[in-house]
Amino acid sequence: IYKQALISHEFFHQSARALARQFKLPLAKARNIVSACPSCAPCPAVIEAAVNPR
Repeated sequence: IYKQALISHEFFHQSARALARQFKLPLAKARNIVSACPSCAPCPAVIEAAVNPR
């Protein structure tokens, strides 16, 4: 399933949450897939709602 998620991300560039939900992966593994992608790694992480960035 990890390999399927990796192939899917290479084609669609989904977020880590979308990968985790779609392929039933732990969020940490999904984040590893996204951070390993040369196109998506430079993107800054999205700040969660209701979180103080300070």
